[in-house]
Amino acid sequence: MAKEIKENKVLYAGSDEWVNTRTGETIKANQIIKKTDRNGFMITYLSAIINLIETLGNRKMQVVKYILENMDKSTNTLILTNRELAKKANVSLDTVSKTLTILKKAKIVTSRTGAIMINPELVHRGNVSKEQYLLTRFQEFDEDKGVKNDKI
Repeated sequence: MAKEIKENKVLYAGSDEWVNTRTGETIKANQIIKKTDRNGFMITYLSAIINLIETLGNRKMQVVKYILENMDKSTNTLILTNRELAKKANVSLDTVSKTLTILKKAKIVTSRTGAIMINPELVHRGNVSKEQYLLTRFQEFDEDKGVKNDKI
């Protein structure tokens, strides 16, 4: 059967027979496939995060967990100093510094004075154009106001 594309991103795939495996009942039904946009979803690329977990210890993971749970989901940023992050994540200032260094080298975060931005290729909420906007911001984030790789 020919597939017919509807205007609202719905694809009619024709009719098909479905069998209920529990009862054995056969049902003839129309198949409709609807494309769902990524709008409103938080996209998280688990493989990169799992690789990160393997390289970090438990205390460093507390820092990562705090950043991910408390970042502004619309901008992928967390506004606080290293000292504040250490206190809120219940770890030492040295642990925060070492963790952020690892995350920066892996291009998972970037930072500038008083702020951290999480790479939108790994985690972001929104559609493709929002992802592109956040990627541009991520690339320019630590360069704003002439500051390059400044500690938080």
